[in-house]
Amino acid sequence: MRVLVTGAAGYVGQRLVPDLAPRHDLRCGDVRPPSQAPPWLRLDVTRFEELVQAMHGVDAVVHLAVASGHEGDFEDIAFNQLRFDVNVKGTWNVLEAARQTGVRRVVFTSSLMVVWGYGPPDWVPGDAPPRPVGTYALTKQLGEMMCAHYAKVHGLSIVCLRIPKPIDLQDPAWRGRRVRPQWIAFPDLLQAYRLALEAPDIGFEVVTVVGESSRRRWDLERAMRVLGYRPTLRLEDLGYEIGDEREPV
Repeated sequence: MRVLVTGAAGYVGQRLVPDLAPRHDLRCGDVRPPSQAPPWLRLDVTRFEELVQAMHGVDAVVHLAVASGHEGDFEDIAFNQLRFDVNVKGTWNVLEAARQTGVRRVVFTSSLMVVWGYGPPDWVPGDAPPRPVGTYALTKQLGEMMCAHYAKVHGLSIVCLRIPKPIDLQDPAWRGRRVRPQWIAFPDLLQAYRLALEAPDIGFEVVTVVGESSRRRWDLERAMRVLGYRPTLRLEDLGYEIGDEREPV
């Protein structure tokens, strides 16, 4: 499959690209691409024509591009302007460019923050109605709404993955630090992206993928049923100390 990855040089993209490369013909875009030979290209998702050009001949898009620099519930007027430009306008550009160029599948990277308003001890379904907390979560909710529209009105096949922070098991910086119970090890997250790309008979689906743990309260049944996802790792079994789900990052 010919796949365009937006935000391919970011935190998730750096791990996802090598994982997908043996399986798919990749075209990798980012505003700051590495100094490597193609398939890397400079791609700004706020520039519609760049996306149209990048999507010609592509079968699927994995949309990772996000306003970077701050995480979670950080609030700042200037940065929130950037969030709306990249996370909302950029997502609309991706969807419209996909429609115009005949892309069949879009995998949209949403966030667990979209349902962060379900506080403990609530059990949170995999497609729970949004209860966003903070502007970042709001931009991701708007992205999900646009995805639903493009699937219903224009027939795109779209998976929205609600994900938490992924943990690189090879990064020693995380050792000795408490991690949140919802955080996910990269091998399981990469599995979810592979399945979201390849799962058959998808119209529109919202799927939550979190780390497996003894304190999980986010339902994985939908990810298992819709995508065939099966978690393989528990951070607590690998020696990580599990803290509170709102533990400071």
